[in-house]
Parts: sequence; structure tokens; C-alpha cells
Amino acid sequence: MKSDGLNLALLFVCCFLSESTAEFEVHTPLQSVVAVHGRPAELQCLYSLSPESPLDRLVLTWQRVDNAQVVHSFYYGKDQLDRQNEWYRGRTSLYISELLHGNASLRLDPVWQNDTAEYLCSVTNLKGTGKATVNLDFAAYYTEPHLSIKVRSKSTTFLYESQGFPQPKIQWLNLDGQNISHQTDICQHPTESQLLLLRSQIEVDLRQGVNYTFIMKNPVLNQLIMRTVKLRKDADEELTDCPRDKWTVTVPFVMLFIICGALWVIYRNCLKNRTEKKIATNQH
Repeated sequence: MKSDGLNLALLFVCCFLSESTAEFEVHTPLQSVVAVHGRPAELQCLYSLSPESPLDRLVLTWQRVDNAQVVHSFYYGKDQLDRQNEWYRGRTSLYISELLHGNASLRLDPVWQNDTAEYLCSVTNLKGTGKATVNLDFAAYYTEPHLSIKVRSKSTTFLYESQGFPQPKIQWLNLDGQNISHQTDICQHPTESQLLLLRSQIEVDLRQGVNYTFIMKNPVLNQLIMRTVKLRKDADEELTDCPRDKWTVTVPFVMLFIICGALWVIYRNCLKNRTEKKIATNQH
């Protein structure tokens, strides 16, 4: 009888512990989050409610999975940032008023490209312990492409420049919709944001006329940019541009304009001085 009573007690304890563990759960509603440059990111993490567990008995930690860096910690009823990695200093926060409602989400602002990683949310209270992970990706909308034109004796280069993230898909199409060869260079921006600087250009024979379409796609943000470079030869053999794009005036033309302006000012001053001297002579 004693043996049966002991077994029954052990079974009751095991069932109680199993039920308590099963009741406590930590989960992330989204398995992956895309952080957009210039906007705050939220890594969602929710856990089972426990009305009998006070805030000072809650232990919450956010870490990077790849290197175990501490991103944010909370225990003893307040933020504990002594062990926080320097990279995240001043950029993380919790929703304190939501902690006792089961919300352990982390806010990251600003977000940089190097923040891309898998993050671990660990929560412990009187009801149990649990963990969950969420992936953070980074993207940035590409800026309005800037068009520059360089004219040579036998060819002309059209160059579009922009910046964003990640690497986009680039196409140059001719009037028939055929993809033509082009040169596209991409380099990393030397700042915390680590945006990509893009330069895409084609070289054409201007004497044949121009009608080309530049297409840039950012697949992560579903961003599509299409710009047309359209030139035609009038009867006077002069080139006319399509008003959809702005033209960049090259340095030699600017210098020529400045020199002509300066010569005109000098000529006017000389003419004025000569007229004044002539009037003075007549008066004497």
C-alpha cells in the first residue's frame, strides 16, 4: 500500500510539472522580419501570461544567435544594459507597459545592414522558461536615379546613379524591348547603414538616335523603377531630349558659359568708361 501511495504521489508531481511546463510558451508570431532603412524594426516575441508572476520576477534577454552577443536584458524589474553589446547601445528598447501582458517584443531604431541576423528571445518567470527565434533582414528603397550624360566624338555615355539595398536587378532595353549590354558597378557605402552605391551605364552612337529604358528592381521591397532616355534627330539635325529626365550639364560647358559672361561684363565696363570719358571731354 505504501508503495502504491508513493507511486501515485510521484505520478501526481510529474503530471503537475508537465502541465506547468506545457502551459508556459514563448513564441515569435513572425519567423522573419524585413527592416527598412530609415524606419524602426520590431522583433515580436510573446509569452504565456502569468498573473501571479510579478514584474520583478521576470527575466528577459535578447541575443544574437550567431555570436551570442547580448542585445537587451531585463530583470529585477528594470532594464539591465551593463552586458549589452556596444553595437546596440542606445538603439534598443522594450515595451515596458506590455511586459506583464505577455509582450516581450524588442524595438530597434535605427536599423543598419549589419543588424541582419537571427535573434533569440529568452523569457523566464514563475510559470516557466521558454525561448524562440526570429530572423531580421535589411533592405533600403533605392533613391531616385540621377542621370548624367557624357558626350564624346564618336559615342555618348548615359549613366544612372542610385543607392539602396540589397543588390538590385538591372536592365537596359532598346526600342524593340531587347536587353542590351551595359556596365553596372556596385560598391558598399562607408557608413553604418552600409547601403550600396550603384552606377549603371551604356555607351551608344548618338547619331543613330536614342530610345532606351533603364529598369531597376529591388526584389525584397518589390520596388520597380523605370526611366526612359529618349532622343531624336530633328530636321535640323539637332537632338531633342525627353522631358522625363533631367540632364547634367558637363563642366566644359559651364566653364565656357562663365568665361563668356565674364568677357561680356568686361566689355560693358570698357564701353561705359569710354562713353564717360567722351562726355567729360565734350564738356571741357
